[in-house]
Amino acid sequence: MESLHFEITSYSEAEGSPYGIPIPEHYDYWVPLMTYFIGKSDTVEIHCWNEETKTIEETKAISNEFVISYEHKLTYFKAKLTPNIIENLLYQNLTQHGELKWFSVFLSNKNHSVLNLGHWSTENTAENLSPQEIEFIKSIMPVDFSYSNW
Repeated sequence: MESLHFEITSYSEAEGSPYGIPIPEHYDYWVPLMTYFIGKSDTVEIHCWNEETKTIEETKAISNEFVISYEHKLTYFKAKLTPNIIENLLYQNLTQHGELKWFSVFLSNKNHSVLNLGHWSTENTAENLSPQEIEFIKSIMPVDFSYSNW
């Protein structure tokens, strides 16, 4: 089993973005990637910058199951995956500007990391992958992503 780090190599900036976030050209990969790894996970942790008040309020409204904490200028949400959380992760994930809502999303199973999506899913890591899983990830990611295995 291997781990895979995959990150974007060229960025665009969403028009009208209040944060000037460099983002992938599209997030078409999001649903297949998340669907696959949610199936291997039991817990989600989401990080938002404290100034992202709209996203924080929207995330709080997803589920009263979230344990919420604040540290290092970030708001942390952690919960067991539920159908409502999964639905929102899959289909309510972009802002009106086409950016991913959350700074980081971490999926885990029994406290072991499964998938880490960082910096608005521009720097990602998946762990304990078979060669077929690595090929699946590469097949759905945009062409401007680079990969390193370890």
